[in-house]
This record gives sequence, C-alpha cells and structure tokens, in this order.
Amino acid sequence: MRTNVTLLRHGYIGASPEKVTLAFPLRLFEVFRQIHRVCPRYSIGGLSTTLTNLHQVPRRDPLAEQLSTAYDAYLEVIREVDARVDAAMARDASWHIQNVCAPCMYKTCNEPPLRFSWLGCMDGNNSLKLVDPTFRAGTTRPDDRASTSFRWLTPEQVDVFKDEVADSQKAGLGHAPVADNEDPDVAWLNINELSSNDSEELANSLNTCVERWKAAGPESRKKMFALFAVAGIFLTVCRHGHVVLMCDMIRSGELMKYPLAMVKWLLDRYGADLGLGYDIMCAFFKTLMRSSLGANVTAMRLRGVVPAFHGYAHNRACQLGWHPLYVDGVGLEDFEECERTFAQSNNLASTTRLATPFHRQQQIDEHFKFHDEDKHAGSGNFIYQNYRQALEKIASNTGRLSVLENSLGTSAADYEAYHAAEVEYFQDLRKEPDAASDQAKRDFARLDFNIINNGYTKPQIALVRTRYRTTYTKFLAVEEDLCRFEESHGIEVRWTPESQEYKDGLTLTTQRKYREASREVERLMVQRLMELTKLGMSGLAYNMREKISQALKTRSEAIRRAINVYNEAAVLLVPSREKLTFAQVMQMTSLAEFDILCDTREDVRRLPWTQPDRREASVLHFGIKGAKGEIRRLNVEITRLLTSLVDEHTDYYRAISATIIENPPLATELQRRWRHASRISTAICRRIALTSRLVGFSGSIFPGQREGRDPDRGEGVPPPSWLATELGVEQTTVEYEEAHERNEEAHERNVEPIPASPNDEDSGLVVSELELNADDVVQLMDHLYM
Repeated sequence: MRTNVTLLRHGYIGASPEKVTLAFPLRLFEVFRQIHRVCPRYSIGGLSTTLTNLHQVPRRDPLAEQLSTAYDAYLEVIREVDARVDAAMARDASWHIQNVCAPCMYKTCNEPPLRFSWLGCMDGNNSLKLVDPTFRAGTTRPDDRASTSFRWLTPEQVDVFKDEVADSQKAGLGHAPVADNEDPDVAWLNINELSSNDSEELANSLNTCVERWKAAGPESRKKMFALFAVAGIFLTVCRHGHVVLMCDMIRSGELMKYPLAMVKWLLDRYGADLGLGYDIMCAFFKTLMRSSLGANVTAMRLRGVVPAFHGYAHNRACQLGWHPLYVDGVGLEDFEECERTFAQSNNLASTTRLATPFHRQQQIDEHFKFHDEDKHAGSGNFIYQNYRQALEKIASNTGRLSVLENSLGTSAADYEAYHAAEVEYFQDLRKEPDAASDQAKRDFARLDFNIINNGYTKPQIALVRTRYRTTYTKFLAVEEDLCRFEESHGIEVRWTPESQEYKDGLTLTTQRKYREASREVERLMVQRLMELTKLGMSGLAYNMREKISQALKTRSEAIRRAINVYNEAAVLLVPSREKLTFAQVMQMTSLAEFDILCDTREDVRRLPWTQPDRREASVLHFGIKGAKGEIRRLNVEITRLLTSLVDEHTDYYRAISATIIENPPLATELQRRWRHASRISTAICRRIALTSRLVGFSGSIFPGQREGRDPDRGEGVPPPSWLATELGVEQTTVEYEEAHERNEEAHERNVEPIPASPNDEDSGLVVSELELNADDVVQLMDHLYM
C-alpha cells in the first residue's frame, strides 16, 4: 500500500494494491476517461491494444485486467475528491437531487407561477443489457461493490410495486381516489365521474394505443431470455436532458412497476404540479390511478403526456387528451428527450454487456455524469434556440392564422359540432334498456314472490337488487344525455327505428365503423411493409433480423384480426363492400395497391373538418398557444439559471476562502473547478445575452434570490466578472415590497437592514449596487497559484 501512495504522489498508480510491478501514469487514465466520454465504444481492452501498439510490443492478455484494476482505483480517487469538494461546498446527496437541473429546479423568490413546476419524461431501453454470469465461460470473481450514485433506484424500491398491476386490474376502472378540493384545471384526472358507457369507450381507445406500442403489451410478451440478468435500464430525464433517476430492468421488459416506482420518487422529492411524458401514458395512467399512488397523484396534480412523436401513432381520441400539442402549460416541449438520451447511451452496450454488475453501473454512472455536464454547458444554447423558435412560431403562425380566419366562416364549425353531437345522440339511443335490463326489472318486480314461494337466499336477493340498481343507473345516465341533447337541439319527438333520422344515424355509424376498420388494416400493412423494407437492408445484424422476423409473425396475426373486423363492417354497408382475404392483403407490396384507401376516405372528404384550411388553423392556434407558454417558462428558466450560476460562484468563493489556509490542496482543487465553472458560466451568459437581443424578448437578465437560501450568504463576495462582461449587469434591482420584507427579516435577526436609496422615491424601487473589486480576486488567484 505504501508503494501505491508513493507512486500516487509522483503521478502514477499501481496495477495492483500490493506487490506492485507495473504502474500507469494518472494522465493516461484521464485521457482515456475523456476519450471514453465522447466515444463510449472505446473500452479498456481497446486501450490495452493501443498501448501495446504504441510501444511496439506483443499483445499481453493480463494488461487489460491490470488497466481495469488501476482505472477502478483512479475513479475511486476521483469520487473521493468529489466527496471532499462537496463537503467543502456544503453539498450532499439531497442537494444534488434538488439541483440536477438549474433551469428546472432552482426556484427563485417571487417568480411568475407556472402551470407545471417541472417537465420531464421517462422510458425504458433494452440496449444496456447484462449477460448472466451463468452463461459465461470460467468462474466469475465475487464483487460486492455497488454504485454510490444518487440516481439509481434499488431493486427493493422498485419491487414495492410488483403487484400493483394485478391489484389495479381487480379494482377496475373508476375507483381512483379523488381529493375533496379538486383543482378545476385537473378535472381530467377524475375518472370516477365516467359512466359505464364512457368507461367502456375509454378502455377501447386505450386498448388501441396498447396494441400500437410494444411497451404497453401484455406482460407475457415482456419475458426476456434467461441469457440476460439485466434487460436494460429505465430512466427519467428533465426537459433539458439531465438524467434525474434510473433503475435496472431485471429479467423483464418494460413492466409497470418501473414507472410506478419513479412516479413515487418524483412526487416525494419534487412535489406537486409535475408534467411527465411516457410513450404509453394513456394506458399507464389507468394503472397509476388504481394503484396505491392514486390519491397522491390526484392531490399533487400530476399531469401525464404522451410524447409528440409517439403520440401521432395513438388514436385520435387519445391524442386530444394526451398529446402535448393540446396540453396547456407544456409550451413547445415534445417530451422525446429520452430517445435523444438513449441515442447516446446505446454506444455503451458493447462495453457493458459482458462486464461485471459493478463495472457496468460504474460506466453508466460515468456516462450520465458527463452527459449532465454537457447538458449544463449547453443550457444557454437550449434557452436561446427555444426562445427563437417560439418567437418565430408566433410571428409566422399569427400571420397565417389571420389569413385563414378571414377565409373561413363559422357555419361549417357549427355544422361539425352538431354532426358530432348527432352521432353521440344516436349512440345513446342504441344504449337504451335492452333485454337484460328488462329482465332485471321483471326479476326485481317478482322479488317478493320469489322470496316467499321459491325461497330465495340472501345472495340471490342481493344479486337481483344489485342488477336492477346498476341497470337503472345506466338507464338514468343515458336518459339524461338524451334529454339534454333533445332540449338543446329542439327535437320534439325522440327518434325511433322507424324514423328517417334514426336510419341516417345508423348509416353514419356503420360507415364510421367501416372506416375505422379499414384504417386499422392500412396501418398494420404500412408497418409490415416498413419492416419488410428494413429486413432487406444491408448491414443489418443477425439479432435484428431475428427480431424483425418475429415481429412480422406477430403482425400477421394482428392483420388477420383486423381483416375479420373489416369484413364484418363491410357487409353492413349499403351497398356492401367486397370482403378482403388474408392472401389478398399479403400480396400487396406497395401503397399504390391499397384500393381500399380511396374508398375509406371517399365518404369523409366533403365534411368540413376534413378541409385542409380548417385543420391547419387548428394546429396554428395550438402552436401559438404553446409558443407563448414556452416563452413564459423560458423567462423563468433564465432567472433560475443565472441565479444558480451566481450562487455557485459565491459557494466556490466561500469554500476557497475557508480552506485556503487549513487545506491548501483542497483549495487548489476548488480553484481549478472554479475556473472551469467560470468558463462554462461565461459561455452560458453569452447565449443568454444573445437571447435578450431577440426581437420580442420579454424576460429579465437579472439574477434573483433562491428560495430557502440565506440572502446574506453572498455578503462580501465580489460578483463574477462574466456577469458584467457578458450580460452588462452591474446592479440588481428588486421590488420595493421585496426589500421591505427583507428589512423586516433583518430586524428580527438584529442585522443591518437594506438602506433605501433616496433617488428611488418616485420609482418605488430599491437599487443595491454590486461593487466589483477586481484587486481582491486577483490577489486571491495569485495566492492560489503560489
């Protein structure tokens, strides 16, 4: 051990803890660490081959293991240095959890309220698998080390929810707890108010979405091969790309227990008003509301969103409720950041699949640590690009929308609304009491007779009464909807099967069912054609070909079922359409051969809502609304980001001042990191300054005050130079009311209150100048370099 200590003091690290015969320079591992950062495929084995080639010596098999052992020790030293820096900066795991992303989480005092306090998304990925040691050659060496990252959820935390899906299916739809003081803005969460017919319709819509995404498929489809001990990772990221939380998917696919565990963690740490995206949020939210988290989700107003790209594959009814285009408060966020994150982390697969559990987690930790640093460095550019995009969207969409509004009348919209209500009215007519309801009514009327003469037992009596009550409740709900429509549309005589209106409604419903069935056949065939095209691509790996082939077999079964539904609907049309056979559909090799496509859209092209101008106007309206919401959020994020940068500067200054005498090596490390942080802050502020010069900018480039942070912590600390050089900020302006509150707090603490400037009597503002004393900073830097 003393040998390694001596080597370390001279910039080397031994290949083993004892009896060291080979040592590597620390600079080598730092270079490898940075190369591995940008090229995760470059492994320790690659480094071993590189060194042997550079030194022109034969390849040595033990060299890779020796490098791995020394690199583990090097990373352990890095982690110990990080821990000491965190201690000097008064930061612990809780601090890191609450400050993963400054624009998202660094809340300031008196900032404008946002509909969602935090926006993020979650998803699973099966690239970062881990092969079970049982299937490897040789004997695996025991390694009980575990990751110390705050981002990992343990299997025990996840398995708390392993039975939630089964329990929720027993509970059934409509049993989610609802808070007494429910917010009107989140009334969509309350599924208790759904009638049985609405519940059935919602379930059918969600089942359609489930079939379209493998992640929401039956649990039996998610069983993984025994080859993999870990099937991948499931993670949560914020809208800026910072990885907030992750866990391993152990011997399973994307089960519901993983997002359930993450929702609980997010609610416990980040509180209310969260906006969370998930590929199958429409289906997952049913499970979530039935689970033990249902009451907390409602009380804390968690809002689910389906990511924009994935959302367009869901059915139209699902999109209206879950697509971010129609969700107020999410701005222009697409909730697809998980896909962008996985696009980079997929490169780790080749170096982690056969690693030990510890080395796999260590590499993933390192990757996402660098990933977060890159995202922080690019936060200024993120704000600039989004701000510019929002302003351009408002300018372009507003002009186009004005032109469309002048060319469109309102009668078509009124007709469309009436047409939709007419369909609902007809559907309600068909939901009127049927034979089962009549039988329940007769059984209830004869209940006393059956009790006396037939000896009905208590269970039989309860069954008759329950059946009568439920059918009667359904009847009242349908009757109320029918009466409401008849009153609002002046229908004096209810439609009957003999009336022309009823016949027209039947025809319309039959045509719609036919069109939906034909669209489903079209969708499945398009997916099949795309998979066939990909199967023929060159350079496709064997495993990918096997997966595509298996998917084609599964798709064939789905196409058979869709064809059966199509044929049933085609027969009901007048005149009836020709039936399709599975052989006919399988022979279609291009979209041009889909003659049924023209037929499916022929009946709807003349309707007002199919006109391109009207559909474009709707998209433009929601686009403008989202762009304005994006600007509101970005204005808040700019203040949060600048406040965090100034506070980080203050923390570094105070930490260096506290350690420069007692612990000079630690002060030197803090000073090195401070310089790096200052360069990053300079680049961020440069982009924020560019943002402030955009035409239409409405935010502020003044830093604020962090909620819960002592305002006196920055007293005596000179402001960062980049605040003036990049942003031109040399003074901080605060509202009079805020200054008055600070004076009251200072009086209670017996601290000198903030003096009011005599020049601000008319403006109602108190200006506190930040005096930049460059000499103090220069002297401190010179002392650190000595």
